[in-house]
Amino acid sequence: MIHARLLGRATLALTLAITATSLGAARDAGSAGGDPIADWAARIWTAARAGDETGVERLLEELPLEAAEKDPLQARTAGAVSQGLAQLREQRLAAAAARDGEREEALTRMRTAVAEDNRSLALREAVIAQSHAADYDAFTRNDEVMELVRWAEEQVLVEEAARNWIDAQELLYLLRTFYEDTSDQVSFKRHQDELEVVNRRVELLSRYAPKALFDMRVARIQRMGEEPEGEFNPAQLIDYRERLEGVDRRMLYAFLSTAAEDHIEAAGWRPLLVGGLDALETFATTVPLRTEFPRLGDAAAVGAWIGRVREWQNQISLMKDSELGRRACIAMVEDLLDLNDATIKVPAEVLIREYGDGAMARLDLYSDIVWPDEVRRFQQQTEGDFVGVGILIRHTDKREIQIVQPLEGTPAYKAGVLPGDVIVSVDGDPTVGWTLNDAVDRITGRRGEIVRIEVVREGDEDQTPVEIPIRRDVIKIHSVKGWDKTGIEADGEPIWSWLIDDVAGIAYIRLTQFTGATYPDLRHAWDQIVEEYGGAPNGLILDLRHNPGGLLTAAVQISNLWVDRGTIVTGENRAQEQVWRQQALGGRAPIADSGVSTVVLINRGSASASEIVAGALQAHGKAVVVGERSFGKGSVQTVHQVARDGRIKLTTQYYRLPSPDGGVTPGRLVHKRDGSKVWGVDPDVEAMMTVRQTADALTLRQRAESAFLAGAQPEGEKPADINDLLGEGIDPQLQTAVLILQAQAIARLQAGDEMRHAMREPAAAGR
Repeated sequence: MIHARLLGRATLALTLAITATSLGAARDAGSAGGDPIADWAARIWTAARAGDETGVERLLEELPLEAAEKDPLQARTAGAVSQGLAQLREQRLAAAAARDGEREEALTRMRTAVAEDNRSLALREAVIAQSHAADYDAFTRNDEVMELVRWAEEQVLVEEAARNWIDAQELLYLLRTFYEDTSDQVSFKRHQDELEVVNRRVELLSRYAPKALFDMRVARIQRMGEEPEGEFNPAQLIDYRERLEGVDRRMLYAFLSTAAEDHIEAAGWRPLLVGGLDALETFATTVPLRTEFPRLGDAAAVGAWIGRVREWQNQISLMKDSELGRRACIAMVEDLLDLNDATIKVPAEVLIREYGDGAMARLDLYSDIVWPDEVRRFQQQTEGDFVGVGILIRHTDKREIQIVQPLEGTPAYKAGVLPGDVIVSVDGDPTVGWTLNDAVDRITGRRGEIVRIEVVREGDEDQTPVEIPIRRDVIKIHSVKGWDKTGIEADGEPIWSWLIDDVAGIAYIRLTQFTGATYPDLRHAWDQIVEEYGGAPNGLILDLRHNPGGLLTAAVQISNLWVDRGTIVTGENRAQEQVWRQQALGGRAPIADSGVSTVVLINRGSASASEIVAGALQAHGKAVVVGERSFGKGSVQTVHQVARDGRIKLTTQYYRLPSPDGGVTPGRLVHKRDGSKVWGVDPDVEAMMTVRQTADALTLRQRAESAFLAGAQPEGEKPADINDLLGEGIDPQLQTAVLILQAQAIARLQAGDEMRHAMREPAAAGR
């Protein structure tokens, strides 16, 4: 923990429980001139809540050391504050220097790539250089970089004309990324829209013509002067027809009717019809699909069918909104399906599904049709428990299915699956060409059944597959994590040390998502913290960084641990009318009632439910929020079962946070809409991290949490130490939170001085 590296002292433990002393009382006494420590801590908290970052740092520097040195615990914590502040400033300078150095190195690599006529690589290096720039807009004024950007915009047209969609996809991805965080949102949106079309073509090939996509990848590798690996084997692919079972036109009409009536933007049928037709045109003009659908190679048949699609596009553009509805949709789809039978002869279910997906894509990023083959996977994503084997998987650069890590205590963990294993077959079926969803569908299944996976072990020179039989079982997702994992129980439950600083009494909880199990697990974590410290801690860090959200109910329940009364979040409809309100249960806020000071950490990866919790605690004055502005995913998706075997997930409302001043001004709208300048949750104290710091922090945390998994530790490397996040200056956001809470802890230790001396005694060194 922090004291072990920064203070080098023995652990102090509570032998008896301390009666909770409200830090608020200490602040009141300090503000009345009763005590310089309490006054100092109160002013830091006030400055932090007001967003006065300069004031916070100045006050930390003005620590009244003479007053703090009257007590050994205060003195040690005060020393940690002084040392931590100096370290944070050094880290800031070092990070800025490293950022500048990495930017210049990337620009040098960019120029080398240009000289070698490898402009695609040069553009990638330019985007990397931009990520290390202090001002993205200023970076766009670099003449060398903008010359590359103009080349890329022209080259996209060349690649699309040649149907080199993988090359076009890469260029458009880089162009979109380049403009994403600049003020030129017109260029960003243009490249985003172009990328969506190319992505759709690549997805179509992956789904229906994987051999054509394989050949496209091989050709690209050869153009780059490299030798492709492996050969295509059609026997190793999953038949796309499995995805079409249960799909029919009546299901499509029911889905789209619900979307037209209930979507938040109230745009009616027009975007759905336009999006569906655009998707069908993209499908028919993706020429390599003719390997699976031969009639797409018949120019006359394709011409006739696309001609009819464009007639419908033109007709819709001339029709009034009042003339567009379910009847027009049915007429259009039935006409096109009839013409399909006479021309391109694609299975009707394919066109129905592509039309539906294209229609929904025009609404927003979060509205989707959940087709019959996707229902089980969708349910798994929204529940804390599901049946499987307990592994995290990803694609390697070669599109292999690789195990990131087995989850502790799961069937895969007990069966001996290791991080880095590459799954080469499942129940005898080779995995070449599988998507991640294909792998999930084949590996998960009924509880109690055995699935046999073959893996090639990372580092095995012979690359001999090893078969591992695994019995499927209910998998619990551990979404509540502590500071330092110290072991794993026999039943697979992780053992955490929750104190990041046990001298000052500062605890740490990290939430990775919001599931049905998150709230009870967080309550249990709080009980463990109280047990570990011997009473309520003096400070608590709630880390919501990189948390994509989850269940609204979990967010409300968790907020209620701090907020005892008032509004937590409201939902409003398309008319900006409040349609529901989530209130706190009066008088029940056990964490806040303990008197603990709380800091919430957020960043750009904090979304949805994370934003509700951070925003509610901020609005009610229950926490100081530190980090970066959150993502801005403040929309509510409701799930409608409008078909027997299908669902539609539809954005129907927006979240609004509580009023920060008791209703004088409205609460903040969380969702980031096109053209928005205000969204998400703004931190009270902004603390930025460089790209390198963020990547290093995530890597270190993953290695530290995997330390108890066999084979997780790379040979020859020292075991990962979570304390390096602070001791090595990797995580300045976390360091800022610790400093603010250490200041509050000094005042709280002061308030409990007499009782504390009677109840504390040194314990054995180490933990």
